[in-house]
Amino acid sequence: MVFGVSTFILALYLALLVLALIGRGQNLTSRWLFLLRGFFPSWRFFDSPGYQPRLYVRALMTNDQWTDWVQFLPRASFKLSDLFFNPENNLQMTEQTLIDHLSLDLQVIPESQSAKTLVSYMLTEKIARAFIIRHINESNIKAYQFEIRMLPGLNLDESESVILVSPIINEINHVS
Repeated sequence: MVFGVSTFILALYLALLVLALIGRGQNLTSRWLFLLRGFFPSWRFFDSPGYQPRLYVRALMTNDQWTDWVQFLPRASFKLSDLFFNPENNLQMTEQTLIDHLSLDLQVIPESQSAKTLVSYMLTEKIARAFIIRHINESNIKAYQFEIRMLPGLNLDESESVILVSPIINEINHVS
């Protein structure tokens, strides 16, 4: 019986998936496993209804007035064709997963390291920029700012906490 490369890759993936399930709930300390975390499903949302990280964005308008904080909450419309091909919903789910990853990264980052050095921070900054441009005419925006808040889940008190507030980002047209 001859096994192909694809069979080997599938077997390797399944073996790593089993190892990930055995070690679930533990923080990934290996740099390589940390980089591969996107390939494995996260079952943390089944543990308990805890705090949920959410992205909020606001803009500084050309009249020097800040807008209210607007929550980024991805919601896709459903069509029957989405059962077969749904890139927009997949993108929105990926963006929320990135915000979840940023909140986890913020919990384990050393005090000596800036959050701006995290890849999840840089990507979240791009999501915030795209989100505010979709909601406000780009020519009216001088700067923007985002924050990550932990909102309470079911059966928790109504308090929310802010775990990250970005500096004011003046380069609205800049894409790094």
